[in-house]
Amino acid sequence: MGLFIAWTSYYLFGTKIKNAFLIFVQQTLGILIAMIIQYFGVYFSEILGILGFSIVVFIVMIGVFYISKLKYLNNIPAYFLGMIIWFGSSTEISMNIFLLLVTALVSGYIFAYVNVSINQKIELKQRKLELYE
Repeated sequence: MGLFIAWTSYYLFGTKIKNAFLIFVQQTLGILIAMIIQYFGVYFSEILGILGFSIVVFIVMIGVFYISKLKYLNNIPAYFLGMIIWFGSSTEISMNIFLLLVTALVSGYIFAYVNVSINQKIELKQRKLELYE
């Protein structure tokens, strides 16, 4: 899932390396935030019942809102996409799973970059051919 979200994100947020890197960082933070939500959500659900998870989500989302006020970490959808990646993995909290998801993100961004680069070279050759015709 992370590979496809990263690939889509590369096109969605602009096909520039700087943009991709910033979105990647925010998606990675989104994965970490989702892990925090899962951990504390389970913990507080044991104490507060069904409201425990909702309270944790509410508090963490307020934090994400304020993090998004930072100059370079200001894309709330990127955080949510990272959270979607984590919750979509439906796994227990594990550093191995985290690293696997981050690797999938990196792969998706690399594949998208390569795809755009190849496409640009093809278009350039097509334009050159059109000039000679």
